[in-house]
Amino acid sequence: MISNSTPTLCFPGTGRSCFACCPPIRPAGYEHIQYQNMVKRTLRENTFDYNTKGKGVLPITGFSCWALGYLDKDFSLVGCLLHPVRNEGVDLRFRIDYGEKCARESCPEARAFLELGINKRGFWLHLTDGLDSFSYSSRKVNPLFKMMGWGADLLNLIAVHEKGRVLTSESFFKAYPFFSTLLSPRANAYLLRQLVTKDNVHILKTESFCTRFEAFSARLSGQLRKASQPGSEAPYTHLLGLDTQFLDYLRLSVGMSRIDREDAIRLKDFVDRAVQKFKVQHGTY
Repeated sequence: MISNSTPTLCFPGTGRSCFACCPPIRPAGYEHIQYQNMVKRTLRENTFDYNTKGKGVLPITGFSCWALGYLDKDFSLVGCLLHPVRNEGVDLRFRIDYGEKCARESCPEARAFLELGINKRGFWLHLTDGLDSFSYSSRKVNPLFKMMGWGADLLNLIAVHEKGRVLTSESFFKAYPFFSTLLSPRANAYLLRQLVTKDNVHILKTESFCTRFEAFSARLSGQLRKASQPGSEAPYTHLLGLDTQFLDYLRLSVGMSRIDREDAIRLKDFVDRAVQKFKVQHGTY
């Protein structure tokens, strides 16, 4: 993942970078990896033009940003040619019409990665061993895009539990079958965070827990949908200032895009009690 405000994430491993969020405007579901040959040619052209032409302000046309190019002579690192890290601390992103957006925003996965302990990041980056910049930038190929959705708290627990053990993508998903679930991570991270502690991380290594959790999640979200009727004038859910993962649960699992704060607090209490009941019934303490 790349964070425009934290460029150290641009180079998570030797010879690769992430450019999934560039350019800032593109079709929904767009994947660079599907158009590798065309994109590689464009990147070379952008790099050549940047190094040989003028330094004026030029707007982005279409879905291609002229400032996205190769950052190294081996044509392996892809990123923003205007980024301050590349220009001795000077931010040149004002030269494109989306410069402020590029400087301001980062993807949710990058923000989750930053919340990981420094020594925990290496553990998770091993899941991307062998990926080049195109594969690393792909939400379909890079497993970290999905894993980061479960949140830093849980990912830190797993890294600590493994005590320095190196797990590749293949060995990790074999050891932790839970994460092969088709459930949306961001929609279910709140529930899982309440269930998993440093003392019971091992439950994620059992397929039976995955099956029980999936059933619990579906049953609980169904109950909440039936019990709640948010008004069209209620505040947007993500603006309520409550636990972010809980608000993601309401939005993405239950389908509540709007809800009054008092109702949200009431539902949180209901969900927390349901989680505690699940713990007792299934012995996840």
